[in-house]
Amino acid sequence: MKDRSPVMRALAQPVSPPHLQRKHAVLLVAGVLLLHVWLLAGSSLWFSPEAGKPLRTQAMVTRQIEVTAPRAPQAPKPAQPPPAKPTPVQNADAPAEAPENAKPLKFDEFGQDLSAAVGLPARSASAVDLPPYKRTGSDGATEVTAFKAPDSALLKYQVQGQAKGFNYWASAELNWQQDGKDYEARLEVSAFLLGSRVQVSKGTLGAEGLMPTRFGDKTRSELAAHFQRDKGIISFSANSPDAPLLKGAQDRLSVVLQLSTLLAADPTRFPTGTMLSFQTVSQREAEIWQFLVEKEEMLQLPFGDISAIKLNRKPRREFDQHIELWLAPTLGYLPVRLRITNANGDMVDQLLSKAEKPSP
Repeated sequence: MKDRSPVMRALAQPVSPPHLQRKHAVLLVAGVLLLHVWLLAGSSLWFSPEAGKPLRTQAMVTRQIEVTAPRAPQAPKPAQPPPAKPTPVQNADAPAEAPENAKPLKFDEFGQDLSAAVGLPARSASAVDLPPYKRTGSDGATEVTAFKAPDSALLKYQVQGQAKGFNYWASAELNWQQDGKDYEARLEVSAFLLGSRVQVSKGTLGAEGLMPTRFGDKTRSELAAHFQRDKGIISFSANSPDAPLLKGAQDRLSVVLQLSTLLAADPTRFPTGTMLSFQTVSQREAEIWQFLVEKEEMLQLPFGDISAIKLNRKPRREFDQHIELWLAPTLGYLPVRLRITNANGDMVDQLLSKAEKPSP
């Protein structure tokens, strides 16, 4: 038998069945989507799963774009002012999307004494009372004149977000520990197929409230910021230039808990409209963050119905994140919700699902 020509040999090569070709295409699209989600995670203040528990597969949401024939030109309509954009509020009448296998949320299990339900008193014995409150110092940062650190607690959250128009789900755990002298806060967040991201803030409780000494942020490798108070500088393992250390400086994790300590000391010192400012340190730089105290709201969370004071960090520059934070008085003003929105519309919403005392 004569050898077949190169063309015939090429045609004789096996071709992947159509269902395998579709599978490869789906895997490629899924990989691109997960990369986009992780980019949002890497830029947010908080973004990991409950420690020691297996990761769950979540449902993928796809969109179909319908192409229509071009329309004939039409006369322009008179310009009208855009409608006011309502502030989204988590409520029972409009629950957030969730995977098909997710359990329904219950909002009536903690209807009475929330503090007693989790064994956390509203006030902590660890307190420092100083002279009357002042809004800001000479450098524009808020002066700490009284603070009350919340009792140690383990908080778990459901995380839902949107990246490039696609929804995703994750889980988070905040382990807050303090003994009256030192503190440690550890936040772990992770999503399916992406692994986890861990932020850790360590420091002391002193005249400035929370006084961080080290902030670490780790995905595959860790980057850290060091608060060198003896030298008056903040240094970075990422080889960024040193930054001057301002009074009351916080890192991106401790700043949330610093707000808790200030409100727990005496919330009447921070009425609606108060602006709180802190030098806030990431793993690469230091900048001033400002939080506006807004009204108290009733939230309907996976944890249950709970009242919380809202604080709002609105963007100051073009690509700043919009950060909304809710602190619950019945849980020692610990954070029960955190929502971060990027300039491109991507967002992540962290909702309290469980609160308990941490293991010794």
